[in-house]
Amino acid sequence: MAKHGYDKLTMDQIAEATKSSKATLYRQWGSKSALVVEAMRCAGEVEPDLPDTGTLRGDLMAMLDHKEGQEHDADLLAAIMHAIRQDEELAEAVRAEILEPGRESIRAVIARAVERGEVAADCPGLVFADYVFIAPIVLHHLLEGEAPAPEFVRRYIDGALLPVLGIH
Repeated sequence: MAKHGYDKLTMDQIAEATKSSKATLYRQWGSKSALVVEAMRCAGEVEPDLPDTGTLRGDLMAMLDHKEGQEHDADLLAAIMHAIRQDEELAEAVRAEILEPGRESIRAVIARAVERGEVAADCPGLVFADYVFIAPIVLHHLLEGEAPAPEFVRRYIDGALLPVLGIH
């Protein structure tokens, strides 16, 4: 997908690359978008248990440490972002199968910080925390053409995300 883009990627190309038949691919996945989402899901590691370091900052940094080996190539991210604007089936699948589980993990870690009293339950930034956590990855790719360095994301969490949640 990174090489051809989603629109130009064909089931014939996938069948050839995987040494299988198109019929087998359609029987197994039903559509190109379902196959692509499954491939994306399989390309990432299985999420471990949510970190519980005792602080929100520690938990977020531990989540980053887990993600460090999983940087996605800028071309793949660009292809996915373009494709989901063009293909509603793919967009829904990416949201449900890839993005939502990640957002739920972020929300769960932050909810635990609220339970500990580290973040105020009425903090106006709570509803935006998952967006703020995800933003540097997507925006850095868009603005700089490459994955953000781990140190950049750590500084971003300290300088943007934690202050949004009232932690300075």
